Amino acid sequence: MSQISQTTFLPQAAAERSEAVAGDFRQSLRAGWLVDPKFDLFFLANLGWPLLVLLQWMGGLEVQSGISFWQIYFITTPHRWITPALLFLERDRLQANKTKYILITVLLLTLPLAVKISTGTLTCLLTIDYIWNAWHFAAQHHGIYSIYGRKTGGISPQRLRIDKWLMRGFLLYVTFRIASWASLGTEASQGWGTLDYLFATIPTGMILREFWQLRAQTLGRCLYFTSVMTLYLAMLWAVAVKNPMMLLVLTTASALFHSIEYLAIVSWSVDRTKKSGKATTELFMRLMPRWGIVLAVFVVILGLGAWLMETHLLEIWLTANLIMAFLHYAYDGLIWKSRRSVSA
Repeated sequence: MSQISQTTFLPQAAAERSEAVAGDFRQSLRAGWLVDPKFDLFFLANLGWPLLVLLQWMGGLEVQSGISFWQIYFITTPHRWITPALLFLERDRLQANKTKYILITVLLLTLPLAVKISTGTLTCLLTIDYIWNAWHFAAQHHGIYSIYGRKTGGISPQRLRIDKWLMRGFLLYVTFRIASWASLGTEASQGWGTLDYLFATIPTGMILREFWQLRAQTLGRCLYFTSVMTLYLAMLWAVAVKNPMMLLVLTTASALFHSIEYLAIVSWSVDRTKKSGKATTELFMRLMPRWGIVLAVFVVILGLGAWLMETHLLEIWLTANLIMAFLHYAYDGLIWKSRRSVSA
């Protein structure tokens, strides 16, 4: 009788354990994404960027110019202008740091206008914009990587600090390496070879570590990090081999990557606010259930408006867009710092 029982129930118990293990794996895999695999891979990890680079490379300057048009007006511009709109819709965040936001707004409205009126040019402000934008790119990419890390857990505070400065340091190095080569040409390449190799070891080592420590719940983080760092490694390679066309298509892909992931992380945040039931403005409560449509309309209207403004009122548009870029960088830092403190 005992033999019959063992023969009957052992396969059943093994099957139940197998189903339990498979269920735990699926649950862990679902926990590794901020939204879901399709959303994260397409809008956050932007895994289509190599295809975009190939398309531009094979199509030449004509295709690259067409993609740049859509990138500048309908992706990059809306992603900058949505930050103040989001801030004033979520008025609780505005009230929490009201004095800071007022001072930042007054300063960033008056200072660029004063420089423009007094000098007649935007050269100095454009230099500030490039430096601030470089930091903003690095901070945003690291910020999303950190969101994945907080979601999956298991990372020590010391590793978080080290990863922060390694990742940001590499991204900033590539950005300023590009600027050096673009401004000085061949002369800028002298003496950079050793530094290029040294900094290239940072993403290479970190990517290998991500795959070495890969688990079901860290898949989203691993793929996002690998995608970002591979793109910047490719840009560093394009500078090192002195290939301006490749660098052009890669920087276009980088700008698209940054802007698309920002709009995606904003949408993710809006969805979290809606699900949490946090108090916010009545207008924002009405917009949240229709966020996809609202975002699409915003992108189209702002993209068309930017194109018309640049076509007919170039100087006014350049000044306004630069001011909005500064507000975007400043507001964005405060908004996401407040979100981290709330989630903590």
